[in-house]
Amino acid sequence: MSAKPLDGKSLSLRLLAEARRRAAAVARKRGRAPRMAIVASADGAAGSYLKAKLRACEAAGVEAVVHRLSPGPRAKTLGLLADLAGDASADALMIETPYPRGLTAADAAEAVPADKDAEGITPGAYGRLFLAKTWKETAPLVVPCTALALARLALAAGVPLAGRRAVVIGRSATVGRPAAHLLAALDMTVTLAHTRTKGLPALCREADLLVLAAGVPGLLKASWVKRGAVVLDAGVTVVRGRLKGDASPGVASRAGKLTPVPGGVGPVTTACAVLNAVLLAERRTR
Repeated sequence: MSAKPLDGKSLSLRLLAEARRRAAAVARKRGRAPRMAIVASADGAAGSYLKAKLRACEAAGVEAVVHRLSPGPRAKTLGLLADLAGDASADALMIETPYPRGLTAADAAEAVPADKDAEGITPGAYGRLFLAKTWKETAPLVVPCTALALARLALAAGVPLAGRRAVVIGRSATVGRPAAHLLAALDMTVTLAHTRTKGLPALCREADLLVLAAGVPGLLKASWVKRGAVVLDAGVTVVRGRLKGDASPGVASRAGKLTPVPGGVGPVTTACAVLNAVLLAERRTR
């Protein structure tokens, strides 16, 4: 048996179609499209990801304005973010990773206003997410993009989720922990694990759904996977110029459904970022 690919591209197109409908409603109501400001390094370190976001924004009818930062004083970066925070024409603000030199994740979370936070990185967005108990309660919230993409892919897999076992490998604030919470909101019984979890192979074998977000290429071995399990691989790492996931090649022989790398979680993450931007524009238009 070979795993059925869980295609992120087709799901992303459906999400972008939803974003386009909602963006058009915003434009009709206030006379202009939603606008997202994107801050990126001038060295093009995130080039392919930035191009994907710009294509997604265009497809959804969202205006994207890119602000490129050359290496310079940290104060310059913080000054630009302060200007964008106060720009009434920008509905949403996103900072491409890797962050411009001198800027930390803590800086980004502090500099981005909660009402323009397209990535769910501010403490307010994070807190509201973890106060939500059910999937319905998460619907009006801005959620970290990759975590939301993983939950959407779990739903798109078309398998029963409620009451089933899920294991999330990875405990980052933007992927692992919020993804585990979203799966719990879908009534799954979730274990949050990481690379130092004792007995990780046995734990994984119990899972009906596995989320990989450790950033360790080939971490998940085929022998760790319950036959027929759904495997969502968000652990993307660049190895000798190629993208590698956390799943080893043999996982496809045991999983029931598996997200490819690339083409799985990535396109859905981008679509979720655009949906977040539209949601913020809707809030500002009421």
